[in-house]
Amino acid sequence: MFVIVVLWVAFFIINFNIAMMIPLLPFIARDVGLSSSEAGRVLIAFPIVALISNLVLGPLIDRYGRKRFIVMGAVGCGAILLLTATVHGATSIALGRAATGLFMPMIGASIFAAIADYIPTQDRSRITGYVTTAAPVAFLFSISMGVVLGGLLTWRLPLLLLAVICLALAAMTSTLPPTRPEALSSDPISVRTYRERLWSLSLDAGTRLLLLSYFCWSAGMYVFLGLYPSWLVQHGLVGEGAGTIGTMLFLGETGGLLGAFLSGWLTGFVRHPLALCAAASLGIAIVVLAIPFGTGHPVIQALAYGIFAFGRDLMLALILGGAMLLIPASQRGSLNAMLNAVYQTGASIGGLASAWLYGFRTDFTANAFVSSAVFVASALMLWSITKINEPIRQTR
Repeated sequence: MFVIVVLWVAFFIINFNIAMMIPLLPFIARDVGLSSSEAGRVLIAFPIVALISNLVLGPLIDRYGRKRFIVMGAVGCGAILLLTATVHGATSIALGRAATGLFMPMIGASIFAAIADYIPTQDRSRITGYVTTAAPVAFLFSISMGVVLGGLLTWRLPLLLLAVICLALAAMTSTLPPTRPEALSSDPISVRTYRERLWSLSLDAGTRLLLLSYFCWSAGMYVFLGLYPSWLVQHGLVGEGAGTIGTMLFLGETGGLLGAFLSGWLTGFVRHPLALCAAASLGIAIVVLAIPFGTGHPVIQALAYGIFAFGRDLMLALILGGAMLLIPASQRGSLNAMLNAVYQTGASIGGLASAWLYGFRTDFTANAFVSSAVFVASALMLWSITKINEPIRQTR
């Protein structure tokens, strides 16, 4: 149980760190006087550095162990967040976010590989579902805390709170047993190792399709979510008020919690966990496509968003849990790191596409159609994996 708590906190930190900047940025801009270009640099500093860091860290995590990197990453993030909360000026804040991008992937690239280190094979899907419930919780807390604390007190307070949580994570993780030697890679850290590891993962049909399907999941999610709240306020539920819309989104996220919790139990009814994941992706595609037709109906929007959140977090748990069954133990960190990099790339492209599509059609039909098509593509690739890859039933 303690391992689950530690990894849940770690995944909460990863998601809170990403989501908190959305509500905090207006208050940072007001306090520091950010221009539009400076605000863009503050936002983009973290994902650019984190993308590179994820790719570099994979073989290192496989070689030296997941516990060690979670502790190092948590200490580094805690220190940098504390420093970022004390600085003034756009450049200093952007540098703080970039430095966080160096250390946060040490945590993110280790979480689901660590599940495979500490949890028996038959329980991993269920435990992965529990851990991924941290994502919707982090989203809810980051948005509400960002608005309340940033608006009424100071934008620096959420950074300080996250720093304290990071340092607490380091302390908790340090009490876990080390990664078993047989689960570590013995390959030397060299250019050849990086080339062979990344090349082998990308050449294997199962992992290649998994990475592509995860990219589609991430991109499709952000094509939809990127401007969905704005559409609700401006067009979809224009007469309902921000309070009603906020409550609707909050209640909808409980569907995400339910999806993550039930993911492990539902896998017991299918031969391969990614088959259920493919079905969830098709369900999301149908729901997203129907959302513009619910304009002016808050009940329909609440139900649709709840179903979307259920499928989204069900897919997240199944993809991340199923990924670790496709590879040997010594490559889990590398795959986890590549999944993180793919997620950030998909989120960035999806967010940009969301803004462009909403500008093209403010009735949200363009966003819904493209997001639905991308989720269908993800479903087809996930289904293909079940035909070419049997899960590796490792007991290590």
